[in-house]
Amino acid sequence: MLQNIQTFFKPILISLVFIFLAFGALDFLWLGIIAADWYQTEMAGLLRDPFITWPWLVFYVMYGFVTFVLTVVPNREKPWYYASIDGALLGLASYGAYNLTNYSILEGFTLKIMFIDWCWGICLTATSATAGWVGFQLLRKGS
Repeated sequence: MLQNIQTFFKPILISLVFIFLAFGALDFLWLGIIAADWYQTEMAGLLRDPFITWPWLVFYVMYGFVTFVLTVVPNREKPWYYASIDGALLGLASYGAYNLTNYSILEGFTLKIMFIDWCWGICLTATSATAGWVGFQLLRKGS
């Protein structure tokens, strides 16, 4: 395993960079611009002001690595859409756990926000997984 990591170090690194960039840029566009007002309205009584930064940073790093391991690594020899499908499934499970739990236990977490955020997580994870697969393939051929 260590030999594989050494052999594929650059493709792994580029794949992770692509995952983090895709996830960060898309989530920034979604949460910071496209859906910012909607989230503020829907979750008015639930949001911290100011919010705490470290938990979402931990999530982003952890989720990026998990996305790589569960979507890029098993599909490195397959066409890109396999990574996309596995990414969608990862998003379905992880964002499903988050949103279903929140809907179940938080009074102000609406059914509307649950479905929209869940769908967003599926699309975001599928796109990030695809970006990671592309990044891996870019340098892999030369390794």
